[in-house]
Amino acid sequence: MLEKARQFLHRFETYLLAALLMALLLMSVAQIVMRVFFDTGFIWAEAVSRQGVLWLALLGALSATREKKHISIDALPRYLPVKTHQAVWTITQLAAAAVSGALTWYGWGMVKLEREAPGIFVADIPTWWPMCVFVAGFGLISLRFVFAAFSKPAEPVK
Repeated sequence: MLEKARQFLHRFETYLLAALLMALLLMSVAQIVMRVFFDTGFIWAEAVSRQGVLWLALLGALSATREKKHISIDALPRYLPVKTHQAVWTITQLAAAAVSGALTWYGWGMVKLEREAPGIFVADIPTWWPMCVFVAGFGLISLRFVFAAFSKPAEPVK
């Protein structure tokens, strides 16, 4: 049951990432066509594009963390014995979880500040709503690093 839920979550995450990328591409192409041929455009497109790229980056980072393909320095573990490699892996994953946790905390602070003096993002949506991606994204990344710390280390890239 837990494995099915995990697989569903992974598929959902992948489809969400693909849908967001496609939506951003279509919106950008539509914006270009409207500006070139009709001398007009969507006034909200730039703000949505900026936030969309941020969401895309954090969802991509979450996916990379899931696949253990995030940026890492793996020169040293190649030369370590298996047990030492596992210990170093656990320490580095917990350190990455701590950094991601700190980014979650600071993201929450940023959202709280924005809630105190909210602006309008688009269509009466407060600016702090799309900023919640910092909290959700880095929080989930931190959680993934904690789970990875107690799993089999990723194979070093050769």
